Amino acid sequence: MTEKTVPSPAVFLKGTATLLVLAVLNISCWHLFFSPKGIMRLYTPMYGFSIIVVLLAAVVTFSDLFDGWPLGGGDDSQPSAVRGVGLTLLSLGLAWFLIFGLFYNFIGRFGITYFSPASIVATGETGSEIFNARENASTALVYLFAAYIWLALTWRLGFRAWPWDKIGAGAVAFSRLAAVSVFSMIAYAVLFHPHVGVLFYPPQKMAAVSPWWEAIADTNSAYYHLGWVVCSVAIVIFSETLWEEYPWRLIGGVERKTPLLRGVATFIGTVVLGFIIFYAMKIGMEGYWGKPFVGGQYVDAPYFRYLHAAEMAGFMILGAFIVKIYLGNLFTGSVPVVSGIVRTIIAVALGALIMWFYYAAGPVVFGTVQGIAQPEDTPLCWSFFMITFILVHKNFFNSFPLRSAS
Repeated sequence: MTEKTVPSPAVFLKGTATLLVLAVLNISCWHLFFSPKGIMRLYTPMYGFSIIVVLLAAVVTFSDLFDGWPLGGGDDSQPSAVRGVGLTLLSLGLAWFLIFGLFYNFIGRFGITYFSPASIVATGETGSEIFNARENASTALVYLFAAYIWLALTWRLGFRAWPWDKIGAGAVAFSRLAAVSVFSMIAYAVLFHPHVGVLFYPPQKMAAVSPWWEAIADTNSAYYHLGWVVCSVAIVIFSETLWEEYPWRLIGGVERKTPLLRGVATFIGTVVLGFIIFYAMKIGMEGYWGKPFVGGQYVDAPYFRYLHAAEMAGFMILGAFIVKIYLGNLFTGSVPVVSGIVRTIIAVALGALIMWFYYAAGPVVFGTVQGIAQPEDTPLCWSFFMITFILVHKNFFNSFPLRSAS
């Protein structure tokens, strides 16, 4: 058995200081761009949420699908500052192109109306004024790119570069991008598109089927799917950061001798575990607030319970990244099961602490509405924004100055 090691106090101090600097930078950018009481006030909330989700998707594309291509693979020989700034600018540029080029002014104008606020307004139908139009278009973008992030991260954990691992880095990058994009569109069409169809009056029955999950979830909102998808992403992140890729690494070993089997098992397993924690959260909320009911508002609404499960999973993901990157990945070298359990408990506790901080200090720090379950507040927006900063720091800047700890 390998000797268990715990990071030194210096690692904790250095990691905590780095995290605080990153948090200050994040909150400063939040106040500049998104805070309802800030300067640009993009957080409406769905418009700001869509920008952050697409930006996170762009960062995931360059870090998890492209492995840093075309600016290298992230080894120590690369100049961290130049590479980091370059990949950050590429991610920002890609996010801008996707929202305002591809969807607002191409797909939304010549293909699918609801991806463009201007196209929705041009219809002149009920509810097509600019604010509602932009919120509805933003909701569609949130759903599509949430599916993309989920499948990109799952592909990375399960398949890695298979089946393109014997070709060049650029070819691997675009092959994975194409595969994940295709599967994302299928997932979006089945899980989320029906909800977007009923956002309009009358519902777009000829373009989108009635939400088929309504009898299961007591709501036609696709927040039901967003909830378990984000919970599944949490399982993927936990496996990569806290569990040393167990239990999936048992299939084919470290050498990944059966990549197809491992990839399929990883996808199915993370979805199943995602559903388990999703319903565990739902049961916990029912024990705290009582049963939700159709037509209920705020915490009594079924759709809010599903969204809140996603929000809690988002805070847990933050906790997992903090343990991995900024606390030196606790108990390295110990038995994987033991270290995985300890790290998970600490990550969940940190996630709960961050959630408490968000709701307690949100009106002052983030400019959000006081209390929980407010329509004007979507905590996933800020948690995804902070996750974006952490991924940029970790994957683009090699976690500088904590490179050895990540």
